[in-house]
Amino acid sequence: MCIPWKKYLAALLLLCLPLLFAGCGGGGGGGGATKTVTGVAKVSNSIAKAHVAVYRLSLDGTRGELLGTGTTADDGSYSVKVPASVTGPILVNVTGQSGASYLSASTGQKVDFTSADSFSAVVADFNPNVPVTVSPLTDMAAQKLPVILGRLNTAGIDITTPVLQSAIMQANGQVDNLFLVTDILASPTESINYQAALLVIDQMIKDSNLSDTTAVMSVLSAGIADVSKAPYQTFVGLFTTAATEVVARTPALATTVNNIVQQVTSATEPAFADVNPPTTVTGLAATTYAINSTTSAVVLVWEASTDNTGVAGYDVYRDGVKVGTVTTNTFTDQPVTSNVTYSYTVVAFDAIGNRAPASAALSVKPNQASLNVTVNGQISNDLLSQLDIIAPTAPTGLAAVTSAISGTNSSVALTWTAATDNVGVTGYDVFRDGVKIGTSTSTSYTDQSVTSAVTYSYTVKAFDQAGNRSAASTALSVTPNKASLGVTVNGQVITGP
Repeated sequence: MCIPWKKYLAALLLLCLPLLFAGCGGGGGGGGATKTVTGVAKVSNSIAKAHVAVYRLSLDGTRGELLGTGTTADDGSYSVKVPASVTGPILVNVTGQSGASYLSASTGQKVDFTSADSFSAVVADFNPNVPVTVSPLTDMAAQKLPVILGRLNTAGIDITTPVLQSAIMQANGQVDNLFLVTDILASPTESINYQAALLVIDQMIKDSNLSDTTAVMSVLSAGIADVSKAPYQTFVGLFTTAATEVVARTPALATTVNNIVQQVTSATEPAFADVNPPTTVTGLAATTYAINSTTSAVVLVWEASTDNTGVAGYDVYRDGVKVGTVTTNTFTDQPVTSNVTYSYTVVAFDAIGNRAPASAALSVKPNQASLNVTVNGQISNDLLSQLDIIAPTAPTGLAAVTSAISGTNSSVALTWTAATDNVGVTGYDVFRDGVKIGTSTSTSYTDQSVTSAVTYSYTVKAFDQAGNRSAASTALSVTPNKASLGVTVNGQVITGP
């Protein structure tokens, strides 16, 4: 297959030099490291033995102070110590060096990751509990960041730290949307779309017939700068060709890859003038229910946020790690281990990528199936309904009429008002003088043969399908008289039928 790389290479490299060097800057190491930046570096597979550097991010989107360095392990993971004071925006850069390499999924061969190869990731608010992936997709966002900041400057918007953070989220969000990925900073192993996009980019690298990634990254950087311009169409053409090759090699990915190609082809350039995040989520609450003896589900709800252009969705975090994204104000986290306390927060975001501050944390401890569930010290009724340990209400309105059967025997026809239950009443047990004499699925029962002129005490209990039984009804005293007389019920004379 003829791939038109040579046709575009020289012009693309000249066009992209400003973008490639936009992230460059000075920096020095920081001492007293008590926090750790962790993550993984990937092309299609992990990048081993590459140099990793963590920088503060300057307000213009370029590298600031060098905070720490390290090297990726054979599985592409890295761990870099930085000063304890580090917060806010950071940039993580992975650069090739002697011995660095990755396994190309397109060729099955090891590829050197040279000093010319370099990927970056920009993070809006550093959290040592959240790993940071560095990949071609994160590098696209890092290259887009100075472009967004430039547009904001042109619009007369002062670049402050909150504005920089908003721009970072917008840059990452644009690339998220472009490749149908929930979070490009999260591990690609968590997203089939992320993996598929990296496979196509790996194929683009193979098609370029160069010994490094620079030509492809030039295409990606030039394209993402403005998806309404000609360089983006160059990217679309080369990406589509590589996608066709990936599908031919791996038919199982056809639907995933084709969906990404469709998204890439139809992309539009955001305005990037909106730097206002949604309001912070409030009213976060939870109920839980047991799935089995060791695991539970946590159902979260919260008050909807507001935004000047509209809230696009919510990211849900458990113990600082994102566990899901939803477009409504509810999320179910399952399964989680019972009898463990978890901390949940929710972050609202808008279509442009602006993100609200995290909600106040909610502590949730789902208990085992045999127990109630404690949520911030409160008993959750949700588990009660799942286990159905709620009994029906006691029957009311118990009444009777009697009929003489012979000179010495009578029958007692009982009726009552139906009980209620959270799931449903299954039936009623009927007691005479404390001894069960029968069961009914309706609100009536006839005690067929009792001795006349003897006083009896009747009660009724309701039960549900789970076997829960109500308290007994108020006792009803009944004295069936002989055939020649009326019948006394609770001291009143009632004529039998």
